[in-house]
Amino acid sequence: MDQTITFVFTIIFLLESFWEVRLFSQLQLLATQKPANIPPRFVKVMRLERRWNWMSWILIILLFLTSSRFTILLVSLITLIETYVVWRMDNMKSNMIGE
Repeated sequence: MDQTITFVFTIIFLLESFWEVRLFSQLQLLATQKPANIPPRFVKVMRLERRWNWMSWILIILLFLTSSRFTILLVSLITLIETYVVWRMDNMKSNMIGE
């Protein structure tokens, strides 16, 4: 059962990672096209994304170094934080397009 949950969360994380890269590119493009319409929270969201990018790699490396009993916990944590970061970036994109 743990292997199935870990597998599903890993697939979700990978899909969200591709979506995150796509959102990052779109946000950078929107910021360069309309620099006057950048919301104040834009910098915070982009900083969160950059920090999370480094932290996720550290957690992934820890995932390989720790014992298997912590695997589901780390994968769940990584997926949860990735979901939050993608959600913030998607909201920022919606706000920038709507303005």
